[in-house]
Amino acid sequence: MSRTLLIDGVYDPAFKRVRTALEENLAAGDEIGETVAVVVNGKTVVDLWGGYKDRARTHPWARETLVCMFSVGKSLAVLPVLMLADRGKIDLSRPVTQYWPEFGQAGKEKITVHQLIAQGAAIPGAFAAKKGDAYHPANMVRAIESQEPLWAPGTQGCYHTFTLGYLCGELVRRVTGRTLGQFVCEEISLPLEADFHFGLSSADQRRCAEIYEAPGCPFMDVFRDPRTLLGRCWIPLPLIDYEEDFNTERFRASEMASFNGHGTARGVAHLFALMASGGALNGVRLLSQGMVDQALTEQWQQTDALGLPCRMGMGFMLRNEELVPYNDNPRSFGHIGLGGALACGDPDAKLGFSFAGNRMAAIGVGPYVKPLLDATMQAL
Repeated sequence: MSRTLLIDGVYDPAFKRVRTALEENLAAGDEIGETVAVVVNGKTVVDLWGGYKDRARTHPWARETLVCMFSVGKSLAVLPVLMLADRGKIDLSRPVTQYWPEFGQAGKEKITVHQLIAQGAAIPGAFAAKKGDAYHPANMVRAIESQEPLWAPGTQGCYHTFTLGYLCGELVRRVTGRTLGQFVCEEISLPLEADFHFGLSSADQRRCAEIYEAPGCPFMDVFRDPRTLLGRCWIPLPLIDYEEDFNTERFRASEMASFNGHGTARGVAHLFALMASGGALNGVRLLSQGMVDQALTEQWQQTDALGLPCRMGMGFMLRNEELVPYNDNPRSFGHIGLGGALACGDPDAKLGFSFAGNRMAAIGVGPYVKPLLDATMQAL
């Protein structure tokens, strides 16, 4: 018996293929729920969602449903640091210790803020942290402070898979007195009317889609293997024994900006559209054009120590054919998230795009986001 497809939202007729691609994704039967949004020149041309929030398929996905974007949030963790630098509150060329003195332990005294947000600090993990410390920022900060760089900082890049959010969060807290989640809410999400959060209230948690791991996901085995560098980095989050499934109250309530930002595709698409539009969108300016240009300039390109073929800006994954071929424009940028979430921008098209689902099945430009991306680019 075929299921009734629940798809809702709005789209410009020129982008009808995006709706068709969403319908085909859901009709295939593997996906549970998905959402996709596209913003071009400040106008929302696609805001669609379909399927269900839960595996039992009893709660339809709605306009205000929040979904975990995982590492897509890393870009939005770096954004406050860029904003503070634009305002003269942070000097990217200065050592991190100017703002966070305790960071200088264990050979990190010369690491600059620029190296930190460009992921050149050589501390992708904090190995003194214990299982469960991910939920306690103070514990993670102490572990980061004691962490020795894995190689000479600045000599090679490495995706800071677990630590980037905590690094940015503590830097923002030292400079502003606010948590990263508070800063994002007050200075980014509210002015832009973008529904995106680090740390959810009880009310917002009730809006969440439930995350499910697709059976036989090979990439999750790596995260759970402490013998790998990647798995070692992730020990502070209790994944190995399946204690954490990304749906717990403490996961959603905690500010873990490397991997637990929650939002709507609509909200995230607006944030990436702002970057694609030179730092301003619909009358709201968060960054200068100069700071946007710095953030989207290549900082390093290589297959890193985690085995990821990356081409990095400051907080943004720049287009590369191996990992993130967003479109044909070498100037495109974005970020991927665990399980298939993706957001990207194209400065030539003034485009912001965002996709997420609640069934974790891929990393990178996976099989569900690709037809939506392709349909979007064909419509431009």
